[in-house]
Amino acid sequence: MSAEIDIPQFRDAASSHPFLIRALNRVGGVFSSGRALTAEVVWDAARKAGAGDCEPTSEAQEALAHLLESLAENVRMTLVGRYSAKDDTIRLAKTHLRIHRALREMPEVADTPLPPPVFIVGWPRTGTTFLHQLLAQDPVHRTIPYWESFDPVPPQPGRPDKRIEKLDEMLKLLSRIEPRYDAIHPMTAEAPEECVALFMNEFRTLQFDFQYRVPEYARWLLSQDARTAYRLHRKQLELIQFHRPSGERLVLKDPTHLVHLAALLEVYPDAKIVFTHRDPAVALSSICSLVAYTRALFTDEVDPQSVGSEILSGYWPKAMDDARELKKKMSNDRAVDVRHADLQRDPLGTVERIYASLGFAFSPEARAAMRRFVDQRQAARIGKHVHSLEGFGLRTDAVRERFASYCAELEI
Repeated sequence: MSAEIDIPQFRDAASSHPFLIRALNRVGGVFSSGRALTAEVVWDAARKAGAGDCEPTSEAQEALAHLLESLAENVRMTLVGRYSAKDDTIRLAKTHLRIHRALREMPEVADTPLPPPVFIVGWPRTGTTFLHQLLAQDPVHRTIPYWESFDPVPPQPGRPDKRIEKLDEMLKLLSRIEPRYDAIHPMTAEAPEECVALFMNEFRTLQFDFQYRVPEYARWLLSQDARTAYRLHRKQLELIQFHRPSGERLVLKDPTHLVHLAALLEVYPDAKIVFTHRDPAVALSSICSLVAYTRALFTDEVDPQSVGSEILSGYWPKAMDDARELKKKMSNDRAVDVRHADLQRDPLGTVERIYASLGFAFSPEARAAMRRFVDQRQAARIGKHVHSLEGFGLRTDAVRERFASYCAELEI
């Protein structure tokens, strides 16, 4: 979390915004055009922005159509939200076209070997980000900095590479619009980041439901063969590795991997999995807070009580149940469980246990780099993130009862 901002219990969207953003949204509410964003508008804008010699894949066209239909049906956006969603969707469409143009023009990318992958998998708010950044300190590990998943296609030879600069500008704008969101999940262009952006480039990820509330789109996506999204994910990783080869192991994380774990294991048959776990009463409360503050970027109609009900009855609990069943079928040298409390109490000891379980060597260089990272993190002031299940209409005893067997199994 941010070193400067404390995040209070979420109560409503408007009060989470800085004064200027509230004022802009009030003006926008008076003069709202009411026009929904359409797939045709998005693809046309992407082509005009410099990717007109390539057409979107059928998979992306179908996904974007479902996404925008559900968005129009469910979300009444603020002025800032409409601008942000339109700008972001067109940017993703442009990136999609550029990716597939690059793959078309360089068929040799498909022959690029990937380092053996390690996926950090768990609910959001269970320590996945800290563990990912910690493992990234090992010099043999290849992670994906945000700028690289944000735009996997380098510029043409002789032209300046402004991907880091562009992403920095976008992240600064995000921080101004919703500083509390940025404080809950801080991001920088050059730090290791979730590989969710690779799925967003194909418009196939539950991240869109996380940030907008698009239930029809989510149901459609969950009904699809998730291997389609993971094959496209792999193609982008090959493109990234082709242009910047490095690493003995590829370390990736995205909480939505938990929902599609079976597909992940089919597309990445050599993958090893680090599962993260936290007291569900704390994790779910934090998830609800992050979802609420994320959706507040786009709409003032965020009801915390509805968010709690949606999360508890949605795909996250089932995903955890299914993942526990899948783990039973995996060998001990392929999957390991990590408890959030252990990771916070003894980060390097936890990493040592992960390495021993998965058969990795924990070098002195890696240990020293991780120790420096932990020391720097502990020296920083961490903003307090206040959240409670009751604030989202849930009861702690009911949540603990729902996950009683899970808690007993992991002793959390």
